[in-house]
Amino acid sequence: MSKLQILCSCLLLLTGCGQSTDEMALTPVSGTITYQGTPIAEGVIRLVPQAGSSAPVRTTQINAGNYEFSERSAVKPGTYQVEISAYQGETGLPGDQPGGSSTSRKQYLPEQFNTKSTIAPLTIPPDSDSVQHDFNLK
Repeated sequence: MSKLQILCSCLLLLTGCGQSTDEMALTPVSGTITYQGTPIAEGVIRLVPQAGSSAPVRTTQINAGNYEFSERSAVKPGTYQVEISAYQGETGLPGDQPGGSSTSRKQYLPEQFNTKSTIAPLTIPPDSDSVQHDFNLK
């Protein structure tokens, strides 16, 4: 086998190594979320891609008014419908309370922020290092 054939074989093998272009295109997204001026203590933010997009739905927790989509939960470039839910009430698992009672948690945001969201869509531009976006729900 000639040196040129060996070199070409090595180059072909190396081009198959590394991250896929889909993985490299993920963008970290973070920010704060308030409702009527108060940080949401506990909740969930969900990013739903526009119809026709191959991007997956992304969901992450809101803790003390902060959220972060990073590493494996980072977001592909595109436009997303935003759905936010916030919870109040007891935390823990059923049976953690005295007498074996289950926990009671209530989602308290109006439906225009979640199931029938009217929040402006979030656009993640291609080739962004990261995106910082705050949501001030009123």
